[in-house]
Amino acid sequence: KRGINAEYGRMKCKLFHPPGNEIYRKGNISVFEIDGRKNKSYAQNLCLLAKLFLDHKTLYYDTDPFLFYVMTEFDQHGLHMVGYFSKEKESSEDYNVACILTLPCHQK
Repeated sequence: KRGINAEYGRMKCKLFHPPGNEIYRKGNISVFEIDGRKNKSYAQNLCLLAKLFLDHKTLYYDTDPFLFYVMTEFDQHGLHMVGYFSKEKESSEDYNVACILTLPCHQK
């Protein structure tokens, strides 16, 4: 049954990589820059995903003032998210990172 659900997901989902621009690539690692204003739904989903793993994460549904940097790993099945960090486009307090998440399966 798991294989059927995964195959259905591949048929329905048209994204093969995160939205936004690929700003870095070395070997099988890529980093994409995603504007929270231009890709609101994707950015909100990243925040919700982070909330699953980070107790102190506060949810912001207003992702407009943030940039998200998603690290992916490429293998024979395609690109897979490893983690991400976000930062405010303009921070009044000069913070350079708002949130960092590495998915547990990629933590060493």
